[in-house]
Amino acid sequence: TSNPKGVLLTHGNMVYSGYYGDWETSMTASDRMLTTMPACHSNFQLAALTPVLTARATLIVVEKYSASRFWSQVREYRATLAQCVAMMLRTLMLQPTDPDERDHSLRDMLYFLPVSAREKEAFEERFGVRILNTYGSTESIGWVLTDPPTGERKWPSVGRVGLGYEAKIIDENGNELPANRVGEICVKGVPGRSLMLGYLGNEKATAEALSSDGWLRMGDKGYFDEEGWFFFVDRKSNMIKRAGENISTTEIEEILTEHPAVKEAAVIGVPDDIRDEAVKAFILPEDDARIDQEDIIEYCRRNMAAFKVPSFIEVVDDFPRTCSMKIEKRLLR
Repeated sequence: TSNPKGVLLTHGNMVYSGYYGDWETSMTASDRMLTTMPACHSNFQLAALTPVLTARATLIVVEKYSASRFWSQVREYRATLAQCVAMMLRTLMLQPTDPDERDHSLRDMLYFLPVSAREKEAFEERFGVRILNTYGSTESIGWVLTDPPTGERKWPSVGRVGLGYEAKIIDENGNELPANRVGEICVKGVPGRSLMLGYLGNEKATAEALSSDGWLRMGDKGYFDEEGWFFFVDRKSNMIKRAGENISTTEIEEILTEHPAVKEAAVIGVPDDIRDEAVKAFILPEDDARIDQEDIIEYCRRNMAAFKVPSFIEVVDDFPRTCSMKIEKRLLR
């Protein structure tokens, strides 16, 4: 799982002069990166601004995201790369078909999980652009696992280890796990350069997350396969413990959003006196769709293990969201 003879060229996920031994260029001075991310967010600072400065490319900063204007902005500013999150992908798919929507210069949309395979395939087919999946955090100074800029990708994998990093999966006791075993994702870099130095004024939290030799515990569940592709399972804080079984909320959410009446879903664990936690699903319906809770429960029974089926369904008009439009689950609890 270690990165072979890689050297860190930038803290972003796009500026590489080589990748896994295949020397290819992914961002050059002629590239034009379009972003709608808020400037205070690490997505903007680490996955847009830093790579653009390193490559001497052009950064196009759109003040506010608009689904109805997005593709015209891409064309107007001749963008070759753009950032995308799940909310953007879904709202772009809701727009009326435009005969010019495939008339653009984008070769990749830098994407940050999760959406379902159905949504991803429909988006790429409609707009004629590939999604480049990535994984990382503010603590890891950007995206440490990433799809290669050229060649094979393996959706829903978040990619392989980026240049200058190593990665492994560990169990609850810190033991390294082999391929196809779910555990906590850990990455290794250089504290202060490719990893954070620590949490300001909190030595205890720093010691819990970052070892003296540069291994950072990401607090997320995942695994890798025999070919070194990594797969994100869920945030550790989003794992539900039900009668001794670990349940990924992301897995349930992806299955729920495959239902034709469901636009978005968020799943959390709620207290259960018998089974530790029960599964509760919040559902945002598609426009004008009517949610039949019994139908949703029956759909879940057909598509997931019995212990994963939600005990509670709540239909919502919208979700609380962060500044980058991710669903803020803590406000659902």
